[in-house]
Parts: sequence; C-alpha cells; structure tokens
Amino acid sequence: MRTHHALGLLVTCIVMAGCPAPPGALEAHVPRFNVAADGDGNELTVSTADETTLIDVHSQSGIGSATVELVSGAPPENIVLRLHLQGLEEFRLSYAGTVVAASVPSGDMGSIVESAISSEGGQQSITPDSPLWLDIRLVSSQATSDSPLDQGHFEITLPKDLLQEGRRSFSIRWIDFYR
Repeated sequence: MRTHHALGLLVTCIVMAGCPAPPGALEAHVPRFNVAADGDGNELTVSTADETTLIDVHSQSGIGSATVELVSGAPPENIVLRLHLQGLEEFRLSYAGTVVAASVPSGDMGSIVESAISSEGGQQSITPDSPLWLDIRLVSSQATSDSPLDQGHFEITLPKDLLQEGRRSFSIRWIDFYR
C-alpha cells in the first residue's frame, strides 16, 4: 500500500506544480508480468489499465496451464483472467501453497462449484464469502448461456490477496469440456 500512497503523492505534486513527471517515475509502478504457457496452441496476453491487470487466455486444445510472475512494478489491485474456451470443466489457481479449484457445469453455466484443496489432496467447498472465492462470470453475446460457448469467454477475478505479502507468482490450469 505504501507504493500506491507514494505514487499518489508523486502524481499530486506533479499536477499541482504543473511540471512533467521525471522520466520513468510513473512507469516504475506499472506492474510488468512474465507469462509462460504450457501446451501447444496456448497463448496468454497481458494488459494493464488503471488498477486492473487483464490476462487473456487462448487455448486451441482446451487444455493447458501457465505460470504468471510479477517481475517489476507494484501489484495491481485486481487481476482478471479471460478464458476464451467453450466450457470450463475445471480451473485451478495455485499460489503460495493455496489451491482453488472451480468448475462451471455444462448444463447450467450459472451453477459454479468452487473448492479449496489441501496439501493432502482433500477438498472443501467454498462460498462467495470466502477470501479464496473466484468471481467467475460468463461474458457472451450468444442468445443462450448454454455450452458449448461459441461467442464470449469466462471472466475470472482472482482473490485480492493473491500478490500480497511479497508473493510474486501464481499458476493456473484449465480444462475445457469440449476439447
């Protein structure tokens, strides 16, 4: 939070003084990520606007995984994934010993099932009031919300504490029903 406060003070001082920012002053706080996708035909692109980092995931096979690492700048307030898949049989987020699994049933895309997975492999259901909850939305212009999803994507807002307390990386894994 100190970096956000310091950045705010820097911007306020620059605006009030009417002078340009020193070279690189604002860019130093913009988060920069390295991404590595596993699997043929899997590609991730990263963009940042305001306090949100957006990661678009395209997967030709419908199965894949990726590692995302914050390499410089301040952690963003929000990280949103866009999974361009026809269905979401399983999604896993792993960071700092935490694993969260989610699935969206093909017959009822409005019923999202999420669980926390212990290091021993046991699963415990989680609900929207859990700090681990993944906010998953279907973003589509197609007439029905049934799968397979021909137009649109799954939008997943990751937990707020993901890149806090010195954590700099996480991994994701996805499986499409229609691979």
